[in-house]
Amino acid sequence: MEKIKEKGNNKLSFLLPIIVGGVIGFIGAIYSIVSNIELDSIFLDVGIILIFCLITFFLHLILHEGGHLIFGLLSNYEFVSFRVGSFTLVKDDNKFVIKKFKIPGTGGQCLMIPKVDNYEDCPYILYNLGGVIMNILASVFCFMLYGIVPPNKLFDTFLLCSTMIGIFSAILNGIPMKISGIANDGYNLRSILKDNLAKYCFYTQLKINGLLYKGINFKDMDKKCFEIDDNADFSNPLVTAIKTWESNYYACNKDFQKAKKCCEFLLNYKPTIVKFFENELKCDLLFYEIISSEDENKINNLFMELKPYIKVTNCFIARKRLLYAYALLFEKDLPKAEKLSCEFKKAIKTYPVKGEISAEVEMMDYILDIYKNKVSS
Repeated sequence: MEKIKEKGNNKLSFLLPIIVGGVIGFIGAIYSIVSNIELDSIFLDVGIILIFCLITFFLHLILHEGGHLIFGLLSNYEFVSFRVGSFTLVKDDNKFVIKKFKIPGTGGQCLMIPKVDNYEDCPYILYNLGGVIMNILASVFCFMLYGIVPPNKLFDTFLLCSTMIGIFSAILNGIPMKISGIANDGYNLRSILKDNLAKYCFYTQLKINGLLYKGINFKDMDKKCFEIDDNADFSNPLVTAIKTWESNYYACNKDFQKAKKCCEFLLNYKPTIVKFFENELKCDLLFYEIISSEDENKINNLFMELKPYIKVTNCFIARKRLLYAYALLFEKDLPKAEKLSCEFKKAIKTYPVKGEISAEVEMMDYILDIYKNKVSS
């Protein structure tokens, strides 16, 4: 049954942008007709509509994340980070600084920490729906403004585009679904309201993210945070995330066998786990094989399978660490490894997650120690 639901979800995720995009195009065509546009200017007007759609999409992205921020603050949450594209605003030592970070499949993200100490007392609804609410309010405002202001072709077009893009964003984020393997706000909220474990995992995920941004390494966290019953529903991304972090906890403590078992355990649930987690787990397994295995075919085959994903997620410092290990320990290409080490050092200067930086720096040193031991033996 879960697989059937997942297939339905994937179809909806695929069709919805096409349907809503068609609606936007239809509205644009109707507007062009009622505006008495001459035939030779249609292409120009379509171009203007497309440009306004892109501009308003970016504006609604900011408004959406701003909605999470506003309603999170109203729900007694603490600010952690605010990301649009790859530009991330974080609070570091009571100062706001700009860092760079990106998650494929997401245009932005607002992370906050609930101030309550019990997940059952944590307010979830407004924080999760804040972005959708803001998109809807902005669309209503733009449509009302369109009906009030004196006719102006460009401004009217902008207001209509903003109205439609806001509705598009609200639908895309409000209807429960997974988009590009990432659960949207509606999916998370539905999971939280239906399942107490999902509620706990969402709360724990926010708490752990907050600790990571404040500079706490996985190895220094309480192991109990990552303990999930093996019979839990790991098709839910909220639950999968906690089990994935359990693997990270073991890896940061250099217990790679337990870390590997966590990865293999979760991969047994594919294809019900989202593709993002599947690829991340496989990247971790590739790393464990590189540092401990002599099976060159296994390493090479897994690397070739993951190569497109590795390229897409090269902005992750964990990915640079993986490539460094592959170059130094598998390919034994010292110049390439040195170049990757320099890229890693450059990346951590703008990377926002201090706890992750701490863990990855230690892992880079560990890789170098393995290489030195191999050379000296």
